[in-house]
Order: sequence, then structure tokens, then C-alpha cells
Amino acid sequence: MTRLVLSDLTAHVRVWLGVLAVTIASGFVGAIAAGLIETGTVHGGRVLEGLSSTSAAVIMFTAITALIVLSSTVNLTVALQQRSYALWQLVGIRPALVAWVVLTQLGIVGALGAAVGCLLALPIFPPLFVWVFREWTDMQGISLHLGAVSVLVVVASIAVVVLLGGLRGARRASRTPPIEALRDPEPPRIKMGWFRIVLAVLVIGGTVALALTLDGNASISAFSGQAVLLTPLIAAALAAAGPLVFPLVLRAWTSLLPPGASASWFLARNSARYRLSQSSAAISPLMVAVALAGGLYTTGATLAAAQAERTGSSDGFDLAPEGVVILLGGPLLLSAIAAAATVFMSGHAREREFALIQAAGSTHADITLTAIWEAVIYAATAAILGTAATVIGGLIIAAKLSLPVPAVSFATLGLIAGGGFLLVLAATVAPTVAALRHEIPRTLAVE
Repeated sequence: MTRLVLSDLTAHVRVWLGVLAVTIASGFVGAIAAGLIETGTVHGGRVLEGLSSTSAAVIMFTAITALIVLSSTVNLTVALQQRSYALWQLVGIRPALVAWVVLTQLGIVGALGAAVGCLLALPIFPPLFVWVFREWTDMQGISLHLGAVSVLVVVASIAVVVLLGGLRGARRASRTPPIEALRDPEPPRIKMGWFRIVLAVLVIGGTVALALTLDGNASISAFSGQAVLLTPLIAAALAAAGPLVFPLVLRAWTSLLPPGASASWFLARNSARYRLSQSSAAISPLMVAVALAGGLYTTGATLAAAQAERTGSSDGFDLAPEGVVILLGGPLLLSAIAAAATVFMSGHAREREFALIQAAGSTHADITLTAIWEAVIYAATAAILGTAATVIGGLIIAAKLSLPVPAVSFATLGLIAGGGFLLVLAATVAPTVAALRHEIPRTLAVE
């Protein structure tokens, strides 16, 4: 059985490399957060006080992002290999054993990627800490700590999240009738299962509770500690309700351009709608990145406006580069890698589709343009959802502070969405161009 686990990992190396990249990024970011906690714990006093508030915000932003990107990436990984699992059952492997093999593979890749990410963080943590906290008097010259225990906790946490995220996919892989899976090679559509329903209810409840407890009459500094968490929670709620929200938004805005306007647009729009599991895996992390960055800058600008209205000065709410890096660097890195990786992972599964389109008379230029349109659809959908989360959070904060409108940072929203689009574009177009080099008869002859 060990041979089956390892040989299958090798056979589908492109798919597993996507999960590995996301888990490496998760391990890297998690190790940085663990280093902050361990360093504060060792020194105590004012160091612990300063690092506790910073690490709490880092963990909050990172945890929300990691849960979303890991679960979506893991589920897509299992879905893309549905046909292989069906073949296993046809040759006599029991369904329960199929699920066990899938979870074992996920555990190996999750632990390996997290460990590599932690190792990458070890040499980077000290210079990053010095740069971020160079203006903090209490942090000057202190010893930094990121030990084996912290690394093991990070590796174990990421491996557990990967396994939990893959439970549903593993169960589906073992329960799907082999003939049905072979007849329907496309990844299954995402659904609002009981886990997503519970998660969505909990996150929405937490968001409403936070919005109700925000006290606009408190000091701006006290208010900001809670307000900065509002937009990330809204984004998490949208991600949890993705099977309901993503199709509606995608269909709504893509319907604005009639399908007859362009054949490549028609193909891209229908492909994104039909392959909703793959589309959602690309949209979710990019949406989170847009919402986190836009929400942070919008909250800061809105708080500065309230401070200026109360005291005539907005000092204290300028977002320093080092603060933005330590708060958003990890989540943005995770989101960018996950968005590009999920698109890259699913590229190989579409080679037959590209060959069929060519056989029907389409040119290489048309197919490449279709891939570009798909990247536009992914990025635009994520930008719309991320902007919606940012605006909703901003409106609540502004209402609590008795401001007419929030100071929405559209420049930040556009910058993150544009950067995400470039990554997704590269991950979409490169596999497409590579697939077009294959001979059509050979591609269509291989199932």
C-alpha cells in the first residue's frame, strides 16, 4: 500500500505540487507567527505585551486565510483525481482503503510542505523581525526564539487542517460508484454541505456580534482593535457561503457582455460557470487578499477621518510599510500562491478539452484568448466580492463613528486585484500554451 501511495503521488505530481506550494507558504507564515509568540513568551514583560497584540492580529488574518485556501486547494486536489480513485476500485481496492490512501497522501504532503515552509522561515525571521520592529525601543537587541516545539506545533496544525479539509473529498472519492466517476470525469460541483452551513452560520454570527459590540463612543485607539477584524470576518462569511454566492456573482456580471460578442468570451464564460469547483478554488483566495488589504486600508482611513473630526488631527493612523508587511504579508502570500496554484493544477485536466476545441476548428489564438478571458473572470469575480466585503465593513464602521461614508481605499483594492490577475493569468495561459503544442490525435486517444 505504501507503494500505491508514493507511486500515485509521483503520477499526479503536477496536482500535488499545487498543494505542496500552498502548504509550504502556510508553514512559512505560521512559523513567523510562532516566532513572535515564542519570543514574547520567553522575554515576558513589555516585550510580551507588544508582541502579543501583534501576533494576535497576525494569527487572526493568517488563520482566516489559511483555512480558506487550504480547504479549497485540498478539495480541488481530490476532485481532480476522481478518475484515478474510480480505477482503483475497479481493480479491487476497497472503498474504505481508497479513503485511507487519499488521507495518507494529504497528510504526507501537508506535513512535508509545512516542514519545508518552517525551514525557510528560520533564516528569514531574524532580519524580518529587526526590520519590522526597528522603531520599537523595547525590541532592540533582544534574542529571538523559534524552536523545535514551535515548529512541530505549526507542522501539526497545518497537517490537521489539510486532513480535515480533505475528509469530505476522501469520503466522496470512496463512495462514488466507479462507473459513474469514469463516465463523468469533471470535478464535482461544490455544495453547501453541513460543514459549510455550520461554518457560515458561525462566521456570520461572529460578524454580527462584532458589529453590534463596536462602540463608536469609545476612544479611536480602542475602537480600532475590534474594527480591523470586521472586514476579514465578512470575507470569511462570503467564502464559507461560496457555493451559493460565487455562482450568483459570476453569472450576474458575466451576463452583462452578450455571448455573441466573442466566441472566446463565450467559451471562457461557460467554462468558468461549468467548472465551478475549479473557479471557486481560484476565486476564494484572491477575494480574501483583496478584502484583507482593502479592509485594512479602508478601516485605517476611516478611523483617521473620525480622529480628524474629533480632535482636528489624524496622527497615529498612518499605516507604516512594516506594519502592513507583518499583518498582511503572510495572508497575501498565501492567497497569491493558492490562486495561481489552483489554476495551474487544473490545467493538465483540460488538455482533452483544448484538443476537442481545436478539432472543431478553433485556432491557437482563440484558445489562448479564451484562457485570458478566464483569468479575467476569476480576478474580476474575486475583486467584486472583495470590494463588497470592504465596502460593507467600511459602512458599518462609518455608521458606528457617525460618519456619512467610509473612506474606501479603491486604490488598494485595484492594486491587489491587478496583482492577483497577473498571477492567475500566468498560471492560466502558460499551461494552455503548453497543451496546444501536443498532437490532437494523441491527446484525444488517451483517456
